[in-house]
Amino acid sequence: MRSPISFLRAGRRGVCVLVALLGAVLAAAAGGKKIAPPEGVPTKDEFSRLVQLAPFVVRGQQLAVSIHARNSRDRRYAQEFAEDVLRVIHESGVSEKTGKGLVIIGQKGEPHPIGFFRQFLALAEAGKLDPAVAARAPDLQAAIEHWQRRSESGSGRGTARIEKDGEDGEEEGVDLEFEKIATALPLPLEGIAAQLYQLAWFEKFDAAKVETKLRALRAADLERDLFTRYDWVFYLPPRNAFDRVLDEIIADALKEEDVGFVGRVAVKGALLVVKPKIRKAIEGMRHGLMFDCVVRARSGLDDDIVSELTGAYLEQFIPGEHKNDAPEHERAVRAVREEWQKLKGKAGEDV
Repeated sequence: MRSPISFLRAGRRGVCVLVALLGAVLAAAAGGKKIAPPEGVPTKDEFSRLVQLAPFVVRGQQLAVSIHARNSRDRRYAQEFAEDVLRVIHESGVSEKTGKGLVIIGQKGEPHPIGFFRQFLALAEAGKLDPAVAARAPDLQAAIEHWQRRSESGSGRGTARIEKDGEDGEEEGVDLEFEKIATALPLPLEGIAAQLYQLAWFEKFDAAKVETKLRALRAADLERDLFTRYDWVFYLPPRNAFDRVLDEIIADALKEEDVGFVGRVAVKGALLVVKPKIRKAIEGMRHGLMFDCVVRARSGLDDDIVSELTGAYLEQFIPGEHKNDAPEHERAVRAVREEWQKLKGKAGEDV
């Protein structure tokens, strides 16, 4: 069986990335007066009013996830997305305790966090940050590389490929470079990444204002960990984020084709035929990244085992790869449970 990532050329080494943003109250009494929070530090109310607890029941046990969203439509999608993943983790027996988690769904039109992380790295490399702050750059770079490894192709080419059968029986496909699809992919935020995302959020994702804040940042500012109440935090781009990316990919492909009108129509038609498959596979990768993130945070399993479990989960999102018509959720639970039992058997139950 092709792995989901061979289908996407994204390897069975799955996914994982974390995200975050949050607020805290920094007020104290001094001489009967309240001290205002330091500049750029969010207040608790600013954040908490946007977070709602979403409880749900799995096999008689109540679980919950916190959702941060700016509108009801995004909230519904983020809640359904999170529940789909958490139910599989729980029902498969990998981890019945999915922990106290936060899913933050980006709003349409907002930049992806990766842009601000790279902004930080560029300033650090140029010597424009406080030395103690710039010293955190290797940690951030390592987190980005980890996310990319779990998101891109297993072939090491940095591309994913969606294929279909052509008229001559041979496979045709579309290469999806990681850099082109990155802004549609979720990521986990922890440590410096979480703090930078928070800074960008409270500056309304204005790149110029973020740069000003970064230049003024001091090491003490990075000591404020506003995510301690959560076991894991996950950033989820808006539901339609990949549609915008895919439209750009199609437009770029058409520009590169040195053909006439008929040829351009043929290219566009071929791309549009595989568009649903691409969307399905990318949505699977998005789910896989959250699966990977939560299992890592809650199970205590080593990296290789989590990757194998994530691969088993991702296979269920490959169009046309399944021998039965069981619902996707049932297939996912069964596949992960079987993989989990197999891994435990290999390790002599010592996992």
